[in-house]
Amino acid sequence: MRNLSAIEDLLPPDESVVLDADYDDPPLVDAVHAAWGGDWSGAGRLLEFTRTGPDWELRAHHVQELAEAALDEDRWLHHWHAQAPNDPNVLVVLAEHLIDRAWEARGAKLAAHTSDEQFVGFLHYLEQVEPVLRRAIAANPADPTPWASMITLAMGSPGGRRDLYEEAWHHLGALDPLNRGAHFRALQFCCAKWHGSDEEMFRLAYRASDSAPPGSPLHTLPLWAWMEYDLFSDEKVLDSSQAREAVNRALTVCPPNAPATYRRDRVDRNLLVRTLYAQHRSTEALGQFQALGVHATSSPWNIYGAKDPRQKFLDFRDAVKLTVAEEMV
Repeated sequence: MRNLSAIEDLLPPDESVVLDADYDDPPLVDAVHAAWGGDWSGAGRLLEFTRTGPDWELRAHHVQELAEAALDEDRWLHHWHAQAPNDPNVLVVLAEHLIDRAWEARGAKLAAHTSDEQFVGFLHYLEQVEPVLRRAIAANPADPTPWASMITLAMGSPGGRRDLYEEAWHHLGALDPLNRGAHFRALQFCCAKWHGSDEEMFRLAYRASDSAPPGSPLHTLPLWAWMEYDLFSDEKVLDSSQAREAVNRALTVCPPNAPATYRRDRVDRNLLVRTLYAQHRSTEALGQFQALGVHATSSPWNIYGAKDPRQKFLDFRDAVKLTVAEEMV
């Protein structure tokens, strides 16, 4: 089909598509590789650069990447902490690492499908987190990063700690009211499967978007709320007028075939292509695939149960290409 061939020429070949590729951040890559070799000084210098802001989004990204890197090899992190126990940089990484360890022990399934042994491991790590976060906050009061981690701790704590969530949310509102990562953590706390409701989740998402300035990634938050709602709905909610409007909000910060304007746009665009296809907006989905290029992300595909997110990305891309080609006839 001539049209299909022309469309395929707009996109990179399947074999070049990568999953969860690192962002172009040589200092981070160097710091991780040095840490795995036992030298944590590069990680310390990296985080010292953002210790006083103003790029809290970059700081959160580096903290999360270093914490995740320690899942493979954590001796460097514990050595760093032993040598600098009051350093706010190591404290925020250690706290996030303990949270990662907790979720690694628990697994990603719903509580009904999680074993007692998994819960024991989960709580073993979570119980260590709050003292570390409190020390990080005391050492660097202007940093919103530990307060964002506190929301995840509140979510994972038995029964949910609403008091801790409210405390963290209050401080985040004062320190960094447009903090993307904190809002996404709050969305999970407030959703029905954790400690809130559909109403609370949507209220948080739309309030954040309505109050955010043009260009803010918070305009993608309602779309993520609709994805969360869709996961447990028996109806085709993603093609509703409300979900379509949420997609349109997200498109204001993720324009088709345009370069990224903020970090983590790739995961937002992966959700957009899935949702646009569900809304029979394949031409717009194609524009998002063009913007993504070779970059597939695990989320949202794994959230919807894909065992191979990269292949699911390619499957949707094939479906979009074919649909657009047929519409051109």
